[in-house]
Amino acid sequence: MKKKALIGILILALVIILAIAVFVIIKQKKKSEEDNIETIENLKEETGATANTDIYQVGQEYDGREILEIKPDVQLQTVWAGIDKEEQPTEEDTSTSWNNKPSKTGIWISENSREKFLEILKDNGINNFKINEEGYLTKETSNPNELAKKIEKMIDSNKIYIIDISGVCYIRDEMTGELVEYPFEKMDPYQVCEPFYSDNNVIIEITTNSAGKLTNQEILSAIVEY
Repeated sequence: MKKKALIGILILALVIILAIAVFVIIKQKKKSEEDNIETIENLKEETGATANTDIYQVGQEYDGREILEIKPDVQLQTVWAGIDKEEQPTEEDTSTSWNNKPSKTGIWISENSREKFLEILKDNGINNFKINEEGYLTKETSNPNELAKKIEKMIDSNKIYIIDISGVCYIRDEMTGELVEYPFEKMDPYQVCEPFYSDNNVIIEITTNSAGKLTNQEILSAIVEY
C-alpha cells in the first residue's frame, strides 16, 4: 500500500508541476504578445501609420532599430489576390481568393504568363519543360543546362513557387494598409523580380521587360535564385 501511495503522490506532483509549467508558458506568451502589440502601437504613433495593428509585425533595420513591417502572410495574400483577379483586388478578394491559390508544391505560372515564361526558357536553350493543364511546370526530359537543373530543384522542393510576369503587383501600403498598385517595372526597368515569401509559399513577380533593358538570360538567372 505504501508503494502505491508513493507512486500516487509522485504522479500528483508531476501533474501539478506540469500544470504550473503550462500556466507559466501561457502567461509568458500572453505577455510577449501584449508587449509586441504595445511596441507596434508606439511605432504607429511615432511614424503616423494608420493601418490596423493586426497586419503589422515588428522588424529591425540593419542598425537594430525597430520598424513596422506588414506581416509576410498578409502581404502575400494581397499579392496573390491581384494575380488571381488580374486587376486591383478588394479587401474581400484578399480573404476569399486565397482558397484559389495553387496548393501543390513546385512551380505554378499564372495563365497570362505561361507563353512568355516558355519563351524565356527557350531563349536560354531550355526546351525540356512544359506547362500542364493545372498551370504547373513539369520536366519532360533531363537537361545538362545549369539553369535547367536549378529549375528542377525548385520543382522538386517543398515550396510553392507562383510566377507572374506582369511588371506590376498589388500590395498593402505600409503606412495606411490600403491596397495599392506597385508598378516596380516602371519604377526601375532594370529590376527583374519582386519576391514575396511566407512559410513555403513564394510569389515571384517578374518584369515584362517592355523597355528591353534586360536579356532573357538575366531574367531567368534571377528567377532561379529564389
